[in-house]
Amino acid sequence: MSAYTGSMILVFILGGIVFYGAMKRRIIQSFSLQEIVTIALFCSLLYIATVPFKFGLSRIPFIQAFIFSIPFTAVLVAGIRLVPKCGTATLIIFGNSLLSQIISRGINPLWWPYALLAGFVLELYFLISRNYLETRMNALGAGLLRGFVVYIYFYFLSAPFIWHLHYAFWYVCIQTIQGIAGSGIGALIGFAVSRPIRNAYRHGGI
Repeated sequence: MSAYTGSMILVFILGGIVFYGAMKRRIIQSFSLQEIVTIALFCSLLYIATVPFKFGLSRIPFIQAFIFSIPFTAVLVAGIRLVPKCGTATLIIFGNSLLSQIISRGINPLWWPYALLAGFVLELYFLISRNYLETRMNALGAGLLRGFVVYIYFYFLSAPFIWHLHYAFWYVCIQTIQGIAGSGIGALIGFAVSRPIRNAYRHGGI
């Protein structure tokens, strides 16, 4: 309990750092209606991307993290590329988390720090790099960072506290490595796929 509570405090401190940094650099911008609709669309697309995993692929032993990470990260990167603004990553990830809870198991605030952390970490990465996935290397870095952070947090804090499931250290390491690899591959796919979508988006929207 104390570790989970400490992680929640850390998540909100991280969010404060992101907000302060964005304010200091004056990069906080309002979202247009078209951008809000696009963000909502990608919240839904993230859920759709994970449906095959939830209905069968999760039963494939030992490589769940790798299989799950590729489509999730690809869709996420494409969404951020379409709306490259501070806050987009957090809104897409957290919005998808809420949507998934509403559709499946119901609203559970205990999962919110997990989603917020995934968003805040990427926001901080973009803030430091001053690059919202404009280059392939930046997208790859974002994917690798996402994979590392979310799987470490999930296996060491979220799952043990919420589900009361405790995983062996070697298993966590293997799943995290797979999650990092899958997220990196997904980021590269999302970057490539987003190019034609981005051009179409700029010439009339989705």
